[in-house]
Amino acid sequence: MADPITSTFPYAVASFEPTTTGILLWTHLGGGRTEARWAIARDPAMADVVERGHATTSVDHGHAITVPVEGLEPSTTYWYRFEAGADRSPVGRTRTLPGDGATTFRVATVCCARYSVAPLGVYRAVADREVDLVLHLGDYIYEDDGSSGGRDHDPPRTATTLDDYRRRIAQIRSDPDAQALHLRHPVVTIWDDHDLADNAWRDGAKAHDPDEHGPWSDRVAAAARARQEWLPGRLRDPDDVLTTWRSLEVGDLAEVLLLDTRLQGRDRQAGDDESPDLDDPDRSLLGDRQRTWLAERLADTSRRWAVLASGVVVNELELSWPRPLRWINALLPNGYAVLDGRVLHDDQWDGYPAERARLVGWLRARGEAGGRTLLLSGDVHSSWAFDGPADEDGVVAVEATTPAVSSAAMGRAHLPGMWRLLDRAANDLAHVRWADVTERGYAVTDIDRDGVTCTWWFVHPYDEDPANRALPAASFRSERAQWPPRWTAVQPVTADPVRVGLPEAAPDRPDDLRHLRTRRRVRLAVEASTAIATTVASVAAVVWRRRARQR
Repeated sequence: MADPITSTFPYAVASFEPTTTGILLWTHLGGGRTEARWAIARDPAMADVVERGHATTSVDHGHAITVPVEGLEPSTTYWYRFEAGADRSPVGRTRTLPGDGATTFRVATVCCARYSVAPLGVYRAVADREVDLVLHLGDYIYEDDGSSGGRDHDPPRTATTLDDYRRRIAQIRSDPDAQALHLRHPVVTIWDDHDLADNAWRDGAKAHDPDEHGPWSDRVAAAARARQEWLPGRLRDPDDVLTTWRSLEVGDLAEVLLLDTRLQGRDRQAGDDESPDLDDPDRSLLGDRQRTWLAERLADTSRRWAVLASGVVVNELELSWPRPLRWINALLPNGYAVLDGRVLHDDQWDGYPAERARLVGWLRARGEAGGRTLLLSGDVHSSWAFDGPADEDGVVAVEATTPAVSSAAMGRAHLPGMWRLLDRAANDLAHVRWADVTERGYAVTDIDRDGVTCTWWFVHPYDEDPANRALPAASFRSERAQWPPRWTAVQPVTADPVRVGLPEAAPDRPDDLRHLRTRRRVRLAVEASTAIATTVASVAAVVWRRRARQR
């Protein structure tokens, strides 16, 4: 007989989109059930219930339930569960945002969870931290068929239909590491390309073939609908699942601006057919409506911090790559392309310089009016601390880029040993305070009234206990009193607030963890057999570069 909890609540529970007084509670009903009761309490034993109610779902809603709960206290931890008949879900823990007068706000950032490539141990590590919010910066799923990894994707084909995207998100949510994350923390998400299709833009995607995959508009509508069912957000218009840019107000301390840098306003990537030129002044990443909204929000300096969440990196990522290698596409890091002789990551803000220049102007005006801005980004499967972006008068903000949860790290995506050349090129950039291109992990950002501190944590997702093996890699602080702003290296912030946990342990690690470890060992052995030759080639390229500079 099937476990009633597993059959009735196969994806456990989750919470999303907190405000100072509210939260969205989520579950999915299995076993053909369509009705559930819910309750939210002040204690993990669910004895001190503050709200309760009844909810329904149907096939049309993908069997998902989202319950908006209001009337809660700011900066407060709550516990919740669902019941269907005699079956009870696991108890989840959530937390409301700080209100006016708040002195601190702590957010963990994650991105890029390619299920087929590696376990989701980074999620497990974040679950064991104490944060106010988890901000997912995009690529919650990957739409590809998963054939290149050690785990099969469900369905085992490229996701294009509503059922495909529902099943792909459900696969992530069936993973015990992902469930641990959602059981412990409220989550807010923005989307990036793989939530739709690789290198997506307003009217298509790099690998989207209308003859094979159907009309682009149908595919986008399917992905967006499934996403709102499984990752609900407080949309500007509940009937418009494609308009996802919005903000979270953290009392008078901060406003978190959640951008859509992937779909609605994005022109096609530069260099592609029928794409506006790279330096076209009308080249768009945000679109007119979002651009107007963003300019208005950044002009509001009533809160000490604007936290700008972008799915893609805002700062320049142009690499000073040795000239002979610029034309060997197989050696370029993922996402990079040669445009007008320059090695650019054209899918980031680098591919939209006019849009970035507009943003920099708003950030300068905000800074000179007394406001400060922190940029949070992901997508590039690597860790970066940027002093920037900047204009001719100097830096206007600082940016922290979060590494991948399970996708292959930028420096590991090609020949073994090539990461050394990439790492050197990244850290040679003048506006980069620190970068790492080889590790997976997450970041924790502490925002207070006087500054922001970001600490990057590296996690080995194959470890039995990823949280205890996680290592603080770097920590930087930007003081609010500094203008122009900059990052300053500090001791890593390793202590968490003391908060009550769940009444039961998190789910066990995935059943296939041993198989994935074995596969990884075999892969590493194969890579090691070619590492020496590749390292020699990398060193030779560095030597050539140095000699070229001396000429």
